[in-house]
Amino acid sequence: MVRLSDFDTIIFDFGGVILDIDPDLSRRRFAEMLGIENARKLEAEQLPQLYEKGHISRAEFVSRINQIAGTQLSADEILAAWNAMLLNYKPARIEWIKRLHATHRLLLLSNTNDSHFEYFHNKLIAEYGVTFYQLFDHVYLSHEMGMLKPSHEIYEMVIAEQQLNLQRTLFIEDTARNVAGAQEVGLQTLLIPRNGEFYEFFGE
Repeated sequence: MVRLSDFDTIIFDFGGVILDIDPDLSRRRFAEMLGIENARKLEAEQLPQLYEKGHISRAEFVSRINQIAGTQLSADEILAAWNAMLLNYKPARIEWIKRLHATHRLLLLSNTNDSHFEYFHNKLIAEYGVTFYQLFDHVYLSHEMGMLKPSHEIYEMVIAEQQLNLQRTLFIEDTARNVAGAQEVGLQTLLIPRNGEFYEFFGE
């Protein structure tokens, strides 16, 4: 259990922690649209990672998928498949974040891309009437930073910019390798199951 009074700052991952996700849904949609072998090529050429690092634009992401698969799918068709992995918020998570924001500095650190962020940020506004910039003191997005978790550099940038006390900063994440990277630079961490409830790990 995590004692919240031990921390001044909490860094949240996004997908699998705040929003339920299922990446297999997007993989299946791409396999259906492009064929299994072409869908595997997307992964082999690391297109998702390049997009999440901001090394290619949304238009380039769409264009390169069509080039790899020899298709002429529209941007809407491709992005619908790409966004299929993004599922639902749960009200209790949003309420907990609001509650924590009254007592702690809250940061968001997400491996994401502009189309995913646009989709789930608009969903948050539509369903809860708040923006990420109201829920968090600062929002860090991989595609704007040019790097991905679990690289040490992405954590070190946040630590330096926010002048974090490592012993009093908690990072909440659902991916073990990202937790390992955070631990290697000295952050305190909480690894939760994907799509689990982070607040169930909080003690007094």
